[in-house]
Amino acid sequence: MKRITLGALDYGLAFGVDRALRELMERGRLSALGAIVATELWPREFRPLQETAEKTGRKALFGITLAFSGDRVSPVSARMQEIYGERMFKRESLLRRAFFRLLPDEVLLEEAKAQLARYSVLMQRQPDFVAVREGLLECIPLARLVFKAIEHADFEVPPLVISPVEAGLTSLRLSRLAKARNLELLPKAAPLPATGDPEELHRLLHNHFDGMSDRSFVAAIPGRSDDRLRRDEPAKKIAIRECQYEVLASGRFFRTLDKKDVFLN
Repeated sequence: MKRITLGALDYGLAFGVDRALRELMERGRLSALGAIVATELWPREFRPLQETAEKTGRKALFGITLAFSGDRVSPVSARMQEIYGERMFKRESLLRRAFFRLLPDEVLLEEAKAQLARYSVLMQRQPDFVAVREGLLECIPLARLVFKAIEHADFEVPPLVISPVEAGLTSLRLSRLAKARNLELLPKAAPLPATGDPEELHRLLHNHFDGMSDRSFVAAIPGRSDDRLRRDEPAKKIAIRECQYEVLASGRFFRTLDKKDVFLN
């Protein structure tokens, strides 16, 4: 039997997405959920997530998706707010700064610490795993800062770290960096196929998990449409979210897993 971690990393973006993710977690259709604490909704959405975590107990993983870039997020640390205002970096800007060794290391470190603390204090538990939005953990200088922030948090049990890249040189380097700080990297596998057609997704999932290594992390973006989501995301992405929600909520999805001898870890 192959164990797969099927998870969503964008809790906190929209009420429709959050409700869908909580439902799927409680029904055992997802095995990991990452919260973005730098969103406007997080102060209102952490309490329902607490209840979901209590209902599922140790059957699922609840973690944090650190955000240093992208839309719909704002700095959490006072230092980053003071220097950069209410907007985060663009992904390309951070990667360019890293290439020229111009990352604002101390500012990013403080931001990572602040987000980890915000999650732990409000959720009243430490994160089971840490991910970084937009795959930025593949940037080795930024990965070092994230690992340092996790170490500084002094969690009783070191959280898992979600790899942003599939097997290769970068993944190997990240694994070595993580191991040096007593952290374990969960390998990344291909995310759920991006289609808005439920029948097509059911068909694609029949062979999707073939060849994946044990404990691989498979990313999903299920959700339900709402006014906020329709304002912030293109219709095509919303269709993919709703398609994934419909398929994951179905009994047919679990029958596919049983047939392929896949277990949600």
